Amino acid sequence: MQRSTSSSSVETSCSVNSNRSASSQSTTSTCGMSTISLHASRYADDHYPLINTIHPEIVPDCVPKDHSVFYCARQMAQIHNTVIRGLNASWNYAALVKTETQQAADFLRFNQQLFTMLDHHHKVEDDFLFPAIESMLHRPGAMEENTKEHASFAEGLAIFKKYIFQTKPSEFNGVTLQHIIESFAPTLVQNLHDEIPMLMSLHVLDSAALLKTWKKAGRRAAKHARLYTSGPLTLGCQDKTFTIDSAKPDFPEMSWLIEAVVRNWHSRKNAGAWVFCPSDLSGQRRQVTTV
Repeated sequence: MQRSTSSSSVETSCSVNSNRSASSQSTTSTCGMSTISLHASRYADDHYPLINTIHPEIVPDCVPKDHSVFYCARQMAQIHNTVIRGLNASWNYAALVKTETQQAADFLRFNQQLFTMLDHHHKVEDDFLFPAIESMLHRPGAMEENTKEHASFAEGLAIFKKYIFQTKPSEFNGVTLQHIIESFAPTLVQNLHDEIPMLMSLHVLDSAALLKTWKKAGRRAAKHARLYTSGPLTLGCQDKTFTIDSAKPDFPEMSWLIEAVVRNWHSRKNAGAWVFCPSDLSGQRRQVTTV
């Protein structure tokens, strides 16, 4: 599908304007290694830019405001921001983690769960969501560009996977991991941004049919969700103060009771890993500190 020219550029821009207040903003690099001092006061979710709009200007005024395309794009944006925050935290903490320590083992586990989340997300898109959208559009190959974008960072992501799953805590090197992340993350983050206006272009589809497909994709994703791993990671990669088009977050779609159980019970099993989440499990942003 053709990309909207209004989508933000990640690879060509070396700075990002956040929708947070000036007191909480940090200048970050998106096209190379960050020049921020490791000792500077900054937030763990700062580095690559987050998605702060679903590009509602793409949708003609004649489309009803309750069309499911708005809901689907907003949910996808929040899912993608979850991944970006996790990558940002990984990059920010990598150089602070000491080799041959329990924290190195915990940090590797955090990255393993982050990779698992991202890998499954892409599999749901490639194996179900994108083909389903092509079918609804009656345009075979309409989503081919998205699939090609996934392939464009697959090699770097495979190196990331190999490092975090095969490296022993005694062999861990944070600068090496930062370089690995920088090898694929700019392209990955650009893709995560680009998919939002692509989704918004689906306003031409029947609202009920689009929502049905979206919900089915969600059920497929939920089959592989685990309360002891993906639950705490998802909660720890949220920011309750962040807005998209001035709207407060409504993700993840968990009841307050399930959130409380995950936060107070399921998070205990791998508690050391969740220390590296960019927020606490209540969605409050963390500043980068010595770990």
